[in-house]
Amino acid sequence: MSIPIENTKSIEVNGRTFILKKMDARTGSYMLFKLMKLLPPILEHLDLDKLTDDNFSIKDLKNINLTEALEPIFDLPEKEFRYIQDNCLKVVDELLNAGPQAVIQKNGEWGIGGIEYDMGLVMNLTIQSLIFNIMGFFEGMPFNSMMKNLNLSQPNM
Repeated sequence: MSIPIENTKSIEVNGRTFILKKMDARTGSYMLFKLMKLLPPILEHLDLDKLTDDNFSIKDLKNINLTEALEPIFDLPEKEFRYIQDNCLKVVDELLNAGPQAVIQKNGEWGIGGIEYDMGLVMNLTIQSLIFNIMGFFEGMPFNSMMKNLNLSQPNM
């Protein structure tokens, strides 16, 4: 018996409700190939034994040198970063009174007001969408356990 695929997920960020949607399989596959060159160097700096703990939380990241671990992302060319970010944001809607509205339209223009200068919200939605879309590939791996336990929707206190 196979586990049903979750095609959407609602999240709340700063009192706003967003709907994460799955990318089409071709875009998601290409995105995964792009990420595969970034993940090995990142995972090299993580203690995988700690990541298998179901109680792993964002507080556990304090023992990780994030600058060193995320170096491959810092070296990402802008064109590749924009490809990843645009495709992540194209599958996110904000739930408004009039109904769902795309965060970023297919033509790359912003679909909702007040987001174009909110870097924290845009990065949060990018990461949340990316994790939601690639999690299935990592099912049963320590990386998956860590990502499930990170709660990026709520501000850190």
